Amino acid sequence: MRIIEFPQKTCAAKPSFESVYEECYQPLLHYLYKKTGRMQDAEDLTSETFLYCYRSYDSYDPAKSKASTWVYLVANSRLKNYYRDKREHVEISELENLLPAEETDMERAAWLEQLRGFLADRLECLPERQQQIIALRFFQEKDYDEIADVLGITAGNARVLLSRAIDRLRKEMGDSQFDWSV
Repeated sequence: MRIIEFPQKTCAAKPSFESVYEECYQPLLHYLYKKTGRMQDAEDLTSETFLYCYRSYDSYDPAKSKASTWVYLVANSRLKNYYRDKREHVEISELENLLPAEETDMERAAWLEQLRGFLADRLECLPERQQQIIALRFFQEKDYDEIADVLGITAGNARVLLSRAIDRLRKEMGDSQFDWSV
């Protein structure tokens, strides 16, 4: 009788938490800022995410997903809690920080603010899942496999959802009266 030996599956080495933090901190902060629109909330959510990840790092398995995917799964959980608990209020100090320093920048800043509001209104017309997939693909530059891991779907489903989200966004923007000139 002949014995067949199968090669052992090698698992990816577990990166240090410090390297995961350094790799993911800025992109995650940017992602959460895009989702919340408030830097203070984005910083809080980023801190909560990394605190949770640090405390449960022993349970992270690099054979199941990349570290960044795991971090984004935790962040999305924190983001859901944020939306559930969200209180609408605007602080005056935050508005003052948005004012441009020079008069020549005022017109451009006003146009950018209008554009930001226009796009935010159109994105809000999309279901939450489609908003997430657009943010992951275009703001975080995640590939379809990473998006699938974060959202718990297949890569093929991620492609379909993104295509539908883009189609819907185009329809929303198609009949707009926005002035695209600066």
